Amino acid sequence: MIVTEAWSLTYLQRLYRRSAIFDWRMRQQPRPTPTHWKARDPWRGKANLGQPLVSGDHPLEHDGPDWHRFRWLRDMREFGGSQARTISRRVVMDWVIRNSRWSNAHWHPDIMADRLKTMVLLWGWYGESASLSQQQSLIASMAVQLHCLEKDWDGLASADARVNALSGIILTSLFLDPDADAGTHAATLGEEISNLVLGDGCHVSRRPDQHLGLLQMLIETRGAMTASLGWIGEAGTAHHKSIEDSLSLIEDTIIRMGSVGRMWRHVDGTLMAIRGSASADLDMAEQILAQAGPEGKVTHHAADSGFIRIASGRSVLMMNAAPPSWGASKSLAWGADHDAGALAIEFSNGQNRIIINAGPIDGDDNPALRQALASTAAHSTLTLDDTNSADISDGGSRQAQGSETESGPAEGGTLAVASHDGYEPTHALTHTRRIFLATGGYDLRGEDQLTYTGGPGSIPTEAVVRFHLHPKITPILSLKGDVTLRLPGSAAPWAFRSDGARVSVEDSIIVGPEGVEKTRAITLTVETATIRQHGEQSIRWGLRRVAKK
Repeated sequence: MIVTEAWSLTYLQRLYRRSAIFDWRMRQQPRPTPTHWKARDPWRGKANLGQPLVSGDHPLEHDGPDWHRFRWLRDMREFGGSQARTISRRVVMDWVIRNSRWSNAHWHPDIMADRLKTMVLLWGWYGESASLSQQQSLIASMAVQLHCLEKDWDGLASADARVNALSGIILTSLFLDPDADAGTHAATLGEEISNLVLGDGCHVSRRPDQHLGLLQMLIETRGAMTASLGWIGEAGTAHHKSIEDSLSLIEDTIIRMGSVGRMWRHVDGTLMAIRGSASADLDMAEQILAQAGPEGKVTHHAADSGFIRIASGRSVLMMNAAPPSWGASKSLAWGADHDAGALAIEFSNGQNRIIINAGPIDGDDNPALRQALASTAAHSTLTLDDTNSADISDGGSRQAQGSETESGPAEGGTLAVASHDGYEPTHALTHTRRIFLATGGYDLRGEDQLTYTGGPGSIPTEAVVRFHLHPKITPILSLKGDVTLRLPGSAAPWAFRSDGARVSVEDSIIVGPEGVEKTRAITLTVETATIRQHGEQSIRWGLRRVAKK
């Protein structure tokens, strides 16, 4: 289910839009059938979702926002066949007839932008083969919707939704008129983008779903604007230059965002379990990232958003290093949630994810579960006295900020170092994590250090470092406190060891493709009551692949 972005009209505005006067003002001159349109649809649908639509068993509610976005057209096209095309065209024509007048729900600018883009990008599949009268009806409807969208887009509260609306305006304008001046809207789009993307290329929310959603919009816009350069004649030279200038910014943003998007991806295509990753469609993520700059371009240290990636051999280590003060301030000003997963890591080898995070979820269906999965304890990092490293309650003000973050070559491998101050206000402590991955990827070592800052705060009693394991990993705890991790199939096991902590294996849960799943977690526990006398305290641990016998 896609969330409809916030947008509202007063009672008088709604009353006016339902009037004959508004209908008259929205009426457009007849437009010719577009023969210039060459932009291709960059996305594939899901044939398994198209099949029940063709058979008449509609899985989407006709009155729901998802249905009115028309994205199901891609599923019909993917299923294929003349019957799917005929049914799709009939349903679209029926929608045009039934929704010829404005309504607050179906003509919501965010929904309308998605609908127009889908109608435009899939025109070659369902529209070109329609009769002339059908084409004229479709084009007339799109022209009216475009006019309405141009009036309403800037009333959207969300910057992401405004980008989506501007993208819809640009695509539809170029579709309906080969000489349309898309440069003005493209320049406005550039201003919105600058507020949404941090200097390192990460979406200001630090959420994979928001990040990939913005990337998708930009890729759609790039495709249409690039195609338009081929049909704008000499009379449109000024438009040509305006579009080229905007395309340069869009292309640069796509490349930088694509590099960050690939940073969060394991070898098996899954995303690091941070806020928003559970909402991301992995198949669509793969499509988006494949078209977002060179496939081999991957960010290893996103300094503004606070993420680190180390890769060697077939192993990948990712760390949520927490954003620095400037990145955190911009994210919070944008409206991002507080993140209690500072310095959380994930580790995979080949197709096997080994250390993961529980996977925060969104929505209000189960607020207790949502709160639990957003807690620090649900992440593979250090927790102090069962206290979150950031205040994740509604209206909370405490946010962990990263510092001293660096990543680079070290003797025999790669070293990443990051600190956060989330426990400074509560316990006068900072948490520093050092991670070393040996060349080849078979030896991972870490150190978690708590340092007393000298300020006031509660004296901590206990620190717990958790390593949540993928459900396919089987941990076996020895009497000496070592843990053997058995991987699926014939993969070699890994050995986990720790120095200076009490080791245990506990029950845990994660959010997977099928929902909440049971799993296990390795926990390292140390008493911290005397940390102020010593000034600091460290927990060392390591994970190494065991050679097959």
